[in-house]
Amino acid sequence: MRHSKWRGVAVAVVVGLAGTAAARQDAAEYDLRGPAPVKGQVVVKKSTFKIKDAKVAIKVAGMVLDAKQTLTAVEEEEVKFLAVEGRQVTKAQTRMMKEHVTTVTTLAGQDMDDEKDGDLQGEVIISERTPAGKWKHTLVDSRPTAKQKKELDKRVGPENDDDLYPEGKVKVGHKWTVDASALQRVFGGSITELKGKLGMRLVRVEMFDGEECAVVESKGKITGVAKEDEGDLNVELDMEGLTWRSLKTGLDVKDTAKGRIRMSGKVEMDGQALDLDLSGPITIDGTAKLKTK
Repeated sequence: MRHSKWRGVAVAVVVGLAGTAAARQDAAEYDLRGPAPVKGQVVVKKSTFKIKDAKVAIKVAGMVLDAKQTLTAVEEEEVKFLAVEGRQVTKAQTRMMKEHVTTVTTLAGQDMDDEKDGDLQGEVIISERTPAGKWKHTLVDSRPTAKQKKELDKRVGPENDDDLYPEGKVKVGHKWTVDASALQRVFGGSITELKGKLGMRLVRVEMFDGEECAVVESKGKITGVAKEDEGDLNVELDMEGLTWRSLKTGLDVKDTAKGRIRMSGKVEMDGQALDLDLSGPITIDGTAKLKTK
């Protein structure tokens, strides 16, 4: 009986401490924008984008072909900040360590596999921000091929992301809205004319990978246009996700998102015009971390 009694007291103490910690977090305020980037910092980024079993409808010459497609795109890069003005990086060096796409398409009961490296894999890129806010990208060791130049033109540099987060300090539970145009830095030139809103909320603050992080929830619908060589495709995204943002470095050390995508429009392939409609579930996962010497 005595043992049971003391165990009950211990539980009460633990519960009391947990309640006190929660109350302190509710009262605390956090600067989600974080510190400015610093010249010489090196950030290692990894990301995986996946569309799983998307339905694909192709209309050509009066016929409709139905297919399924799974696509996985993996990127790893190392970015060094070469110049910083205020809170904006103005010059950076990016080492593209990995850029790989795997596609599995099922048509008429047959699977067709395709794997390819990106045109910039293995390259070192220098990115400079012009006074007009545009980015100019060049390769360090070679002149770009025609395909590489197109990929370079789609890139953005390490843009300041203050417009994704509220100004000043906020408490857990704080909500705000972000215009889709603020996400252009995420999509680069691959998807433009972004429209829509994202609802954001500071869910909690917790330790992740040894760093105190603000956990931010985002949810919303976005539309845009993907301009490809074959033609323009209308893009619809319905997404929700979580971001672990380091309060010490201001880096999004972990991102995870899921939702659905639809891409539709008229394209031309092998000299033939066709209507393309793709829709299916997507997941996006990413990490970023300061490289230490």
